[in-house]
Amino acid sequence: MQQIFDLMPFRDGASWKLAISGYANYGSSTDAVGVYKLMLKDATMNLNQITFSTMLILCSNCRWMDLGRQIHGQILKFGFGSYVFVGSPLLDMYAKLGLIFDAKGYYDEMPERNVVMCNTMITGLMPERHGMVEESKGERFHFLDNHDFRANVEWDGERGS
Repeated sequence: MQQIFDLMPFRDGASWKLAISGYANYGSSTDAVGVYKLMLKDATMNLNQITFSTMLILCSNCRWMDLGRQIHGQILKFGFGSYVFVGSPLLDMYAKLGLIFDAKGYYDEMPERNVVMCNTMITGLMPERHGMVEESKGERFHFLDNHDFRANVEWDGERGS
């Protein structure tokens, strides 16, 4: 795949995204990061929501907290911070890495939220994701109350709305 990518006379957003996704999805995570870094160096005009989303999912799956935080900074730098397609994987990454307060902070800063982001945030607060059963239970109900979401949440026979 690298040879084909290297021989391309013109690389557009789709070719960069395909190279990153191809490496990320087929077992060469470090090569995906290498292509991403090359893209940052040579082709920032091709950065898009899909590229950032792919990189965040990769960081989440590989448990790369430092790189994930760097990408979060790049998302903000290049103006993609308010996009739900980027925000949801960012929330998920922070939650999977146990950085619940970072996830909540980002969520609270989002100018617009939809049901996908709400579900991502609630899922991130599940105790099996970060081992804080009582804190998680209280936070989920507090989160729902503070964000005007009306939902019935069941947990071991308890109900909250």
